[in-house]
Amino acid sequence: MFRNLPFSMMAVVVVKSKLLFLISCLSFCNFQGAFAQQKTETIKFEIQVLGMKIGDLNVAKYQIGDTTHYVAESQVKFWFFGSVNLELNTHAKYLKGYLVKSHSRSNTNRGNFASTVYWDGKKYVVDAKSYKFENQEPVYGLTEWCSTRMFFEELQEGKKFLSEVYGLTTTIKKLEPNVYQTIIAGNENRYFYQFGKLQKVELENPIKNFTYKRVQ
Repeated sequence: MFRNLPFSMMAVVVVKSKLLFLISCLSFCNFQGAFAQQKTETIKFEIQVLGMKIGDLNVAKYQIGDTTHYVAESQVKFWFFGSVNLELNTHAKYLKGYLVKSHSRSNTNRGNFASTVYWDGKKYVVDAKSYKFENQEPVYGLTEWCSTRMFFEELQEGKKFLSEVYGLTTTIKKLEPNVYQTIIAGNENRYFYQFGKLQKVELENPIKNFTYKRVQ
């Protein structure tokens, strides 16, 4: 197809072809890199009451660009003066090791609730609504820990812990090796780790006390 073209024009066509090939290769490499960044780490837990399974909890961690995402999704069904169905989704975003934004949504057959927390550069802006609970008090000072991150990393004694559902903070207390405690809105939660991996969480709740037990 280039037989009748002058030499100068043929050179231009060849250079353009090489440039297009190079751009295609770079685009493919960028796509591959983006895909690799989004590789997801997942863990499964059972939700129990008095040793009986009432639901499932799936948690995930993945990276997009410089932002780390933590997601927890659960479904439970239990009896509390009637049947209660609950779906809870919590999504927290971290930048440089600190929480910058979270959203928590709970859907139940007795009402739906949502909470948001985000860092505005000076403080966390809080708009939290849960069962018989509301909170709009800001939180000052960046925090490293929240309820979704603790599934993937062992808690650190003395660090600040923020609840995405309540928008409240507490200080992490170490009770014994690999066992930690937080108290949020008067509810005591305990976290049990083995070799740096979370095995069990015991949670106090205004409706029912729950246990998360690792299954995978």
